[in-house]
Amino acid sequence: MIISFLLFHYEKIVEVANSINSSIQSEIFKEQTSVSDFSINVNVNYLEENEDETKKETNNYTPNYIGFLEIDKIYLKQGLLPINNYYNNINYNIEILKVSDFPDVINGNFILASHSGNSSISYFKNLYKLELGDIAKVYYQSKTYKYQVVNIYKEDKDGSVGIYRDSNKTTLTLITCSKNDKKHQTIYILELVGVESY
Repeated sequence: MIISFLLFHYEKIVEVANSINSSIQSEIFKEQTSVSDFSINVNVNYLEENEDETKKETNNYTPNYIGFLEIDKIYLKQGLLPINNYYNNINYNIEILKVSDFPDVINGNFILASHSGNSSISYFKNLYKLELGDIAKVYYQSKTYKYQVVNIYKEDKDGSVGIYRDSNKTTLTLITCSKNDKKHQTIYILELVGVESY
């Protein structure tokens, strides 16, 4: 009877075990790293297709990207605009936050935010599929910066976010709203594992 129960509920048991393990690993990571608390003027949301916030004025706009974010696992490849560009805004594109360091800054933190959901501007709609160890690439100034996911955690959606990272490592931080959860946002911390010229 016990074996039947375990077999019948195997997937749920594995899901709960993975969730508990992920929470424990996240707490250990937070304890071993420094936190950078700052307010961000970004409101990442889960947008439905009919809630697309982009404006008609983008129809005649030709972007001048300074780089690209690529995550093969979720089929994402999107251009990144200069920080001071009007369209460097989550309502048009993936936003580079003004507090960011660029990828070429040693021990810096390149911070990107975007909506999730199913609208045309929900560039981070599939970030929830990322797991520890997954890879993201940033193409910037003729170099490919390769990052690996080292931590994933949630924060209350209250206008500020605590970024837990090793300040002795170069990092990429991705921020979006949590899937099926309007009260939290999810933060993905990735550390640089390689740089190549292209």
